[in-house]
Amino acid sequence: REMSTHIDDPLFLGLALSTQGLKAGLIAADGAPVHESSVNFDRDLPSYGTTNGAIRGPDPGEVTSPIRMWLDAYDLIMERMRDAGVDFARILGISGDGQVRIPCL
Repeated sequence: REMSTHIDDPLFLGLALSTQGLKAGLIAADGAPVHESSVNFDRDLPSYGTTNGAIRGPDPGEVTSPIRMWLDAYDLIMERMRDAGVDFARILGISGDGQVRIPCL
């Protein structure tokens, strides 16, 4: 069975991973925004115990972010998009970027 891709009405997904969270933006082919979702690591995934999306220490100047937290944030973004009624079959392209702040020592 062939999957319908809605080629006449495609959507494009952008994912942005930052120090403090993950954001998703969905746009139409003409660039019009269709949907936005975000996950704030501290607020939405408190079990990781982050402050501003990171864990400090134990050594001075050491800052880390759990990789598993990023994966959980991705799962949560997808759930929020699904709950908002996003038609994933229309997504024809995905792009991502990562921006993290590196503290001065």
